[in-house]
Amino acid sequence: MVKLRCTRQTMQGDSEKGVALVAALLLLLAITLLVVSNMQASTTHQRMTSNLHDHQLAMQNAEAALVEAETLLEEAPLPAGPLGLINDAGIYDVADPGEQVRWASANEATVWLDGPDMGDERVSTAQYIIEYMGEWPFPPECDQVSTPPQGCLQPIFRITARVPAANGRAEVILQSIWRG
Repeated sequence: MVKLRCTRQTMQGDSEKGVALVAALLLLLAITLLVVSNMQASTTHQRMTSNLHDHQLAMQNAEAALVEAETLLEEAPLPAGPLGLINDAGIYDVADPGEQVRWASANEATVWLDGPDMGDERVSTAQYIIEYMGEWPFPPECDQVSTPPQGCLQPIFRITARVPAANGRAEVILQSIWRG
């Protein structure tokens, strides 16, 4: 009988070891799933940060192109000032309302001027165009009086700067209005 009891205890000990093994494997599986989930979240966060960095570089390039265009308008030679630049490529006269907007990416007739080289090959070089928008009153409604004051109508230009999409990155377009 003693021998029979020992056999029963051994069998009962083996089943306890089996339950412990299954519990350990389930715990190991749960930890593995948690680690894989955290790795995927980390990769997603890294991609988001990289995209934000690329977008910021493109925005800085486009802003530098805007500043270059504004400087070009401010330093335009007299006596014609900025209006004397209109015949150059990339600097356009008042648009025909029936035409497609010049800054639309589908408009292949538009000649873009290159912005400053920012020395970063990860982002495309910014480009810009300058469009004459006509003479607008400043201050507003100064032309509504019988004798408008001198300098009431001022030339207005729209500057559009873009960083074209390249290598799977988004296109950035900025516009500003410049008053002469």
